Amino acid sequence: MRKLLLIGNPNVGKTTLFNSLTKSHEHTGNFHGVTVEEKGKLVNMDGEGWYIVDLPGLYSLLPFSYEEEISKNAILNNKDFNLVISDANSLKRNLYLCLQLKELGINFKLLINNYNYFKKHGNSIDIAALKKYFDAEIIDAKKCKFNKNLIKFNKIDLNLTYLTQFLAKIKEKIKKSDAELIAAFNGNFAGFNDDEIAFVNAQLPALIMARYNFIDGIINEAVKQNKNFVYGKSKLDKILLKPPVMFAGFLAVFFASIYLIFFLVGPLVGDALVGVLYFLIISPFMNFLYSAANNIWIIQFFNEGVFSSINTVLTFLPQVCLLFLFLTVLEDSGLISRMAYVLDDFLTKLGLNGKAIYIILMGLGCNTMSTLISRNMSERNLKIKCALINPFVSCMARLPVYVLVASAFFGKWTYFVVVGLYLLGLAVALIMALILNKTILKTHSNNLLLEFPPLKNLDVKHIGVVVKTNAIDFVKRVFGVIVSMGVIVWILSHTNFKFMYTQEIGESMLFFLADKIAILFAPIGLNSAGAVSALIVGIMAKELIVSTLSIANNAQSNAALISSLTLAASPVHFTTASAVSFLVFILLYCPCISNIAVLKKEVGGFYTAFSIISQLTIAYLTSFVFYQSIQHGIWFAAISLAIIFTILFSVIHLTKKVKHNKCLTCNKCHRN
Repeated sequence: MRKLLLIGNPNVGKTTLFNSLTKSHEHTGNFHGVTVEEKGKLVNMDGEGWYIVDLPGLYSLLPFSYEEEISKNAILNNKDFNLVISDANSLKRNLYLCLQLKELGINFKLLINNYNYFKKHGNSIDIAALKKYFDAEIIDAKKCKFNKNLIKFNKIDLNLTYLTQFLAKIKEKIKKSDAELIAAFNGNFAGFNDDEIAFVNAQLPALIMARYNFIDGIINEAVKQNKNFVYGKSKLDKILLKPPVMFAGFLAVFFASIYLIFFLVGPLVGDALVGVLYFLIISPFMNFLYSAANNIWIIQFFNEGVFSSINTVLTFLPQVCLLFLFLTVLEDSGLISRMAYVLDDFLTKLGLNGKAIYIILMGLGCNTMSTLISRNMSERNLKIKCALINPFVSCMARLPVYVLVASAFFGKWTYFVVVGLYLLGLAVALIMALILNKTILKTHSNNLLLEFPPLKNLDVKHIGVVVKTNAIDFVKRVFGVIVSMGVIVWILSHTNFKFMYTQEIGESMLFFLADKIAILFAPIGLNSAGAVSALIVGIMAKELIVSTLSIANNAQSNAALISSLTLAASPVHFTTASAVSFLVFILLYCPCISNIAVLKKEVGGFYTAFSIISQLTIAYLTSFVFYQSIQHGIWFAAISLAIIFTILFSVIHLTKKVKHNKCLTCNKCHRN
């Protein structure tokens, strides 16, 4: 089996080509960092297996971020079969990586994508002239096929005169072979001492300039470009790139999307899916069960445990599709890059940069995926900060909780309550970023490196594929977890410590354990075992909170659950004040198990523990302020807020001190 790597700068069409060659549906988009790890698939051609790998984008072999390091290592270990994908509109920048590959003797073919757009604006590329330097051809990444012609590599010997000059100059000072020196020029200093490394690094700026001068010669010979052409520039940018316009426009579109997704279309489609499932499967199966089994435990197990959990997934599914439709439209149109550019100055003041907006938007779908994407931030502290603030951004799994609880107590104002929760989560995330930046995670370099694609007409087919792929991925990833955990929750809610079935929820193991710690939640109005049970289960998966509330109150529908939450006789019930407290706590408390696992992998145990403790603390104190303020008034809120910030700064200061002492004890950084 042979390995074929797809290499290139970010946002040139590598993943689009990968999908075309392998008949896959991997996520593509107009934003740097969509691909954050290797993706590979085995393809057969004439009885021979080829493993095609889509690598994260990189600008050079001197890595700038985590995903570029992944790509560099893969390239250095695969010197025979490589396709370098370039965008015709930014060929000069793309050729820099090609020169580095030539220097190292890595075999590749240069594929030039997006040529139609380039040609449309009065530009052209002379492929015959370009072939003097590289084995090159023009392709359409969306339509390219995997065949013998694509993987036919023509050997072209390129006289790198600039490289010869630098080798001669450095050999006067360092007695190394050509291969060792060329490897050093591209970041591999194995076998070099500190003085030699310093000398080579001192020559690199001149070498970089020499490479670009060499590229200029190639471009002048092979490319004819309209002097007024600026890739990505649009007449609409004069309006869109004004911060007030971008900010107001985004908020308007975002809030309209929330209404469409979670209050208008989403519930209608979700209810329709549940109705179809009930008619085709649930009703016939339950009728059979009633006639065949005379065991209340079995009947309730399937009715409340299994089918209730399945209904939860189906209720979410239309909302997932609509949410990813919203995100895909923003991404494919080129608007996300513009948002990042416009908001960069503001976010920089908080210790972030414009790329954080992409992480925040992804967090609206799934915090776990958003945390994973935070790894492509260029600076370590910036990456950790993004990962730590990400769980404060409300993911879609919490939306059904907001809608159901708010509907019970706020009626026609439910939409505004939900919007308020989103804004509160975003505000807390940004404030937390500022606090972290001023204390334990100061950003030393948060320069924005950003691809700026042109505004594009939407590709309806591509959007449909993305939505379909994400819907399937959601079902695969969540269905088994929600159903299995829903069944576990039902068993714990209907089994006593004698391991016998009970219809009295108060006698169950889950409620018994929740009741023992409920006193801790009394100051925030959540001292019922039912509410605490929902919070405990929510740590496993936020999607399970609604089904837990339904199981606790024996509610067979959303309407029944909404009604039961206002009744004092229900195992789970709220007042207006405690309902607000519950919603705020759900918004801000610690992420689900999957997100915690990803946090541990990405930022380590120390910051994962910090994340869990800080989120629980912030959620508790903020819920305390809301609950007690509704009970006692605004002045109590002001005093409480002052106390909260004092405690928060004290905790972070103590954490900083502990971390500092730990570093002094370890002394690993100094040893390195």
